[in-house]
Amino acid sequence: MLFNVILHASVVFALAPFDGVTLFNPINGVNANRTELIDNDGNVLQQWIGAEQIAGTPYLVQGGILLRPCRASGTIPMEGSATGGRIQKFSFEGELLWDFTLSNEHTQPHHDICQMPNGNLLLIAWDHKTQSEAENAGRLNLNTEFWPEQILEIMPIGPTSGEIVWEWHLWDHIIQDISPALPNYGVISEHPEKLDINKGTLLQDNGDWIHANALDYNPALDQIVFGSNTLDEIFIIDHGITSEEAAGAQGDFLYRWGNPGNYERNGEHVLYNVHGINWVDDGLLGAGNLLLINNSYNDQASDVIEFVPPLRPDGTYDISPYDPYGPTPGEYVFYYESSDFFGQNLCGVYRLPNGNTLATNGPGRELRELNSDGEIEWQHFTQSTIMRAVKYPHSILDPIIETCVGDTNQDGSVNVTDVLLAVGDWGQSDSPADVNGDGIVNVSDLLTIIDAWGSCQ
Repeated sequence: MLFNVILHASVVFALAPFDGVTLFNPINGVNANRTELIDNDGNVLQQWIGAEQIAGTPYLVQGGILLRPCRASGTIPMEGSATGGRIQKFSFEGELLWDFTLSNEHTQPHHDICQMPNGNLLLIAWDHKTQSEAENAGRLNLNTEFWPEQILEIMPIGPTSGEIVWEWHLWDHIIQDISPALPNYGVISEHPEKLDINKGTLLQDNGDWIHANALDYNPALDQIVFGSNTLDEIFIIDHGITSEEAAGAQGDFLYRWGNPGNYERNGEHVLYNVHGINWVDDGLLGAGNLLLINNSYNDQASDVIEFVPPLRPDGTYDISPYDPYGPTPGEYVFYYESSDFFGQNLCGVYRLPNGNTLATNGPGRELRELNSDGEIEWQHFTQSTIMRAVKYPHSILDPIIETCVGDTNQDGSVNVTDVLLAVGDWGQSDSPADVNGDGIVNVSDLLTIIDAWGSCQ
């Protein structure tokens, strides 16, 4: 069903907001190291005081644990918007659980992080290249150093350390049509899977090339989506490959959308300064759809857009030899635009468990919860500008329920029920009875269950 919701000065207020808790953080000022959690009445349920200025959106994980990206201390190799380099993890009560810094002459994290189901973190980082390296790769009219993007997966180790266990570099997926004597020469329109090194406005004060500002992970697809506000486009890449494979053709873009002129195909330029791209999570209305805020410099109104990407059964995306990736502009599941809701930067949007959509106007200091008809169900105005707020069910604060190896149904005991589940799912690859995680339920899982027999306590 298609909703084209365009509201102006007159809006209808309904009475069914999602009963949850909302997390946000001022991005500047004296409270930029203060993260707040509020209820629907605006009551502050908890505050966390972290180190340094926030560098993106804070998030909660199960147990009320706070993940907070912030600015690294000391010398910063690349100064830019939402410069980060430090990630802190706090318990709900405020105990510092993890304090990790990654900031060096080659790598400068910024803007966004994403918690993965395995406990690792994805982050966006600038990836240093010299002016001569960029010119030798075909970039024209350059008078500064060059900082493309990289995406890193960090496995936390100990209270202050972490290991890079996976990486992807945009630099490995560029193309140029300036000279056949230079690397990566080709016809741009024939290679939508690569990025033309001469597209995008380079920020001359720091060399920031595409200014990625948000990312998300889809565990069912094992894919990553990220958005670029200077390219007016979103991109999807494959995470289900090794770092070595990610440096080759398998790491090329699986999908892109928003500005087909970037790969020289005819089509409407839809996105302008895009922010907050993410998938709608499993179990929610529109699960698997993509959801973003288009800051829309062209009409001074921030658009909430939800659409269905052209996903094939094999995890790739449909595109013709000559046309751009779909959908065609206007083929949206949900669309919201209001003349009193415009942020020229920042902003973000998330689907909520009751089907509503939470949109953040960061510069306008407003959170606006919309129902599927575009009616405002809940509003909250923050005291300071924020990047984007995230709203969770109250259950996010509940303690993590520990289970033990072999407890396939998570009832606190390893017993005959777990054996029966393993036998019933024998040979399957996506069963909780695959207790050793080798991708198939077989005799080794059965032996593990028997070996763990008894109460988990």
